[in-house]
Amino acid sequence: MADKSPLSVYIITLNEAAKLDEVLASVDFAEEIIVVDSGSTDDTLMIAERHGATIYHQNWLGFAAQKAFALSKCTQPWVLNLDGDEVLTAENRKSIQEIVVAEQPAHDAWELRFEDVFWGQPLSSFAAKRHIVRLFRKGVARYPEDRKVHENLVLEKGTSVGRVNGLVLHYGYADTATLMNKQNSYSSLKAEQKFSRGKKPSILKLMLIFPLTFIKEYVFRKQFMSGKRGVTHAAISAMYAFLKEAKLFELYATKNNAGRK
Repeated sequence: MADKSPLSVYIITLNEAAKLDEVLASVDFAEEIIVVDSGSTDDTLMIAERHGATIYHQNWLGFAAQKAFALSKCTQPWVLNLDGDEVLTAENRKSIQEIVVAEQPAHDAWELRFEDVFWGQPLSSFAAKRHIVRLFRKGVARYPEDRKVHENLVLEKGTSVGRVNGLVLHYGYADTATLMNKQNSYSSLKAEQKFSRGKKPSILKLMLIFPLTFIKEYVFRKQFMSGKRGVTHAAISAMYAFLKEAKLFELYATKNNAGRK
């Protein structure tokens, strides 16, 4: 593209070749693309090079710290974070370009909404969509680097937040095994984070968290609109919530057993 937008896109990667070509093609309007890789053995780096990305190698620091490192390498006034399996749509692109070139944009931080592709197709358009701040003016947000997972940005006080038009296509939870494996891994990190902060587990929460989360996801977030896929997606979300509490109990049990030796 002849005219680039004053935007740095930053992505952390580890073996993201499956969708990275589509991801980077969808941000070809950005002045700068930063890829921070933690040791890919597939074609990730070759794809990034082909799209003109600036590549850094950084051993894995944890989600928040890794993204903080990538953010520190950005040079443009606006920054956008994507994962290696998140593809902007035409509506996203148009909206983002209008925001970053505006003389006085309405907000300094903007949420993206995500369309999870599951079992080969997006979930129902009527189901609730995840929304996360991913586009912002550099300097108004930072990462909480003590977090092991779910590294949502911390905004400077008074920062107003808007919403980018359209839905980002997310392919990271494409099949049941992948979604379950990721949630299993994330639940371990979340339990470790709670343990390190002295958070105590609750037997009542352990008993109730699965059914309550399933009801929230399936009914109130309208996963039932996706049929069998919605049941599966909601059940795995509920299992993630259950595993966080179960693993927190396990960490305390392991600590107590070690103390008796």
